Amino acid sequence: MITRVLSVLMATLLAGPAMAADPAPLPAATAAEIAALTEKAAATIKPGQPLVALPMLEFGPYRAVLEYRQAGAPAAVHKTQAEIFHVVSGAGQMVTGGTLDAARVVDTANESGTGISGGTSRRMTAGDMLVVPAGVAHWIPSVEGRLVLISLKVPQTAP
Repeated sequence: MITRVLSVLMATLLAGPAMAADPAPLPAATAAEIAALTEKAAATIKPGQPLVALPMLEFGPYRAVLEYRQAGAPAAVHKTQAEIFHVVSGAGQMVTGGTLDAARVVDTANESGTGISGGTSRRMTAGDMLVVPAGVAHWIPSVEGRLVLISLKVPQTAP
C-alpha cells in the first residue's frame, strides 16, 4: 500500500513537460525493504534516544525517510518543504500549527523547538497519513511504545 502511495505521489509530482520521453523507473520501496529498514532501525536505536531516521528513497528534491520513534522529539518548522507522514506501525500524538516553544534556527530553511504552543493535537495510528504544509509547526511529543513513520519531504512554495 505505502509503495503505491509513494509511487503515485512521486509520479504525480514529477509528471509534466520536464520528464524525458523515456524516463527511468521511479524510485520505489517494497514492503520487504520497509520491514528490513524497520528492523535495522530497531537494532540501531539506543536507550534514551528518541528516534532513528533512515533514508529510503531520493529523487531530485524529493526525499523519503523511515522514522523509528520510541519517544517524543523536538518540534520543527520546514520553511520550504511540506512533509507528508504515513504511519507504518504503532501510535503516537502529532501536534500541528501554533508556534514553536524556545525556537532556534537550524539553518536557513528549518527551525526547531522544545514543543508547540497553541497547536492542534491528534492521535496517529497505523495506516494514517497527514500532510504538514511548509511553514507549519509540527511535533510528535509522545509515542505509545514505538511509532514507525515514513516521512516524505516535498518542496513547496508559499501559496
